[in-house]
Amino acid sequence: MNKTLTFAWSGTPMQHTIKYHKAMKHDFLGNLGRGFTLIELVIMIVLIGILSAVGVLNFNATGQHSVTVQADQLRRDLSHLQLLTISGQGRLLLTVTANSYSICAATTVTCNAASAIIDKSDGESFSTTLTDGVTFISGSGNYYFDSLGRPVTNSTSSTLLTTTSSFQLNGVSRNNPVTVTVLPITGFAQTSY
Repeated sequence: MNKTLTFAWSGTPMQHTIKYHKAMKHDFLGNLGRGFTLIELVIMIVLIGILSAVGVLNFNATGQHSVTVQADQLRRDLSHLQLLTISGQGRLLLTVTANSYSICAATTVTCNAASAIIDKSDGESFSTTLTDGVTFISGSGNYYFDSLGRPVTNSTSSTLLTTTSSFQLNGVSRNNPVTVTVLPITGFAQTSY
């Protein structure tokens, strides 16, 4: 099929014949409409495979990451507990169970999420439940802190603890636990991975 186009420059008409073939329709980018090449398909399959492998590795590492994050949260909460006692909250009690911990007034008989103090910094109950299969494998029990944020032997005693208190957290897919340690006398909390 031939089409004849007429061009006119400076008043002189000129004719030019263009051969046009139906199979050579171009898209808006100027490419012929024939699909993807084999090399383009192979590159896309390799990229999808790499992204899938990275996603699976990250998904499997969430249990390990979660233990570390929750141990760091416990350490920060212990430091915050000390600040609360020093700022006038009075003596406080930390109760640790297999999958949670709560902070209550030291005179509380049963310290749990329902009896936990309200943290004035965010207005929430000062109680945390561990998630993603993370549990305490050691350190369950009651821990008292005096009005200076120091660990003491009981709710009314002024006798400072002379031993280190340790909390070990572990998760489903983690080989070794993370330990949060509270040092005697000062109550300084630190994390060991």
